[in-house]
Amino acid sequence: MWCYKGAWPEHHCKVPQGSLVNETIPKTDDGDYEKCLMYVANNTNKTTECSEWQYYDQDVGYTIVSQV
Repeated sequence: MWCYKGAWPEHHCKVPQGSLVNETIPKTDDGDYEKCLMYVANNTNKTTECSEWQYYDQDVGYTIVSQV
């Protein structure tokens, strides 16, 4: 596996345990999940900024961004 040390792997807000991504993370107009917003608990009309993220590093391996 190779690694881009400064690469920004695919990511979205960390989903609380027991929650589903499609019920927790809003989608952009392009159909991708928002990178920095998630729905306020039990309310799919209001969003808040993330404080933690979930990274998908299978394409680029571990990076500085995903480890910080």
